Amino acid sequence: MRKHRLITWLLTALPVIANAGDIHDGHIHYDEDVWETLPPTEAIDLLKSENITRALVSGTPTEGAELLYREAPDLVIPMLRPYKSWRHRYLWFNDPELREYLLEHMARAPYRGFGEFHVFGEDADSIPIEEMIELARERKLALHPHTDLEGMRIFLQKAPDIPVLWAHGGFNVPVATLKQLLDDYPMLYIELSLREGMLDDEQQLTAQWKQLLTDYRKRFLAGMDTYKPSRWADLPEIAAETRHWLAQLPEDVAADISRNNLDRLFPR
Repeated sequence: MRKHRLITWLLTALPVIANAGDIHDGHIHYDEDVWETLPPTEAIDLLKSENITRALVSGTPTEGAELLYREAPDLVIPMLRPYKSWRHRYLWFNDPELREYLLEHMARAPYRGFGEFHVFGEDADSIPIEEMIELARERKLALHPHTDLEGMRIFLQKAPDIPVLWAHGGFNVPVATLKQLLDDYPMLYIELSLREGMLDDEQQLTAQWKQLLTDYRKRFLAGMDTYKPSRWADLPEIAAETRHWLAQLPEDVAADISRNNLDRLFPR
C-alpha cells in the first residue's frame, strides 16, 4: 500500500521534484559493507545524481569518510565516528583509549565533528565521552549523537556551547518536548532522517510538524541516512520523499532546512 501511495505522489509531484534545489545532507554513511560494491567514485556520482551537493559523511570504520572526502573534498564534510568496528559500537563510550583514537584520526583528515555515534541513557555520562566533548570544544567541532531523550539531556547539559545535531530528532520524542529543548538550548539542531510522525497517511506534513519546522526553520537539517547497503540502493526514492515534504513548506523555510542550516554550521 505504501509503495502504491509513493508512486502516486511521485507522478503528481514530478515537476516539483525535478526542479528542486540541491540538498546539503546531514546524514550520510559510507560503511565498509558497501566499499566493494559501491566504490568511492560511484558513491559520489550517486550523491551528485540526486543533487546532493554537500553532505556530512561518517563511516564504520571511519576510514570510509576519509575515502569519500579524498574523492570529493568539496562535497564531503567528514565526521569522525568513534567506532573501531561494528562491535566497538557497543563499547566505545567506555573505552579508555577513545581520546587517543580520536586524536589519531583527526590528524588524517579535516574532520568537522564527532558522529553519528550511538549511545543511550546514562551511558552518555562517561569519562571517555567527557573527553570527547572537551576535544570538540577545543577544536570547535560538532557532535552528532544518536540517542534517547535521557542521553540527549546529558549531552545538552555537558555541552551547551557546542553544536549538537540530534540524529533523527530522537525518532519519536514528542513535538512539545523538542520545542522545549530548542527553546532551552540554542546550540541544539535536529536532523530529520527517519524521523517518525512527521507525515500522515497521505504523505503530507502534519499541521504540528509544519508549524514546528516553520517556527524553528534555522534548527533543522534534512538527511538520508545510508546506514545499510539497501539505503544506498534506495537513495533516489529517499531523496524524492524528502523533497516531497520539503516542497510542502514555504520556499525560504525549505531552503534553510535543505541547505542553509548545514552551510551555517559547516561553512566552506
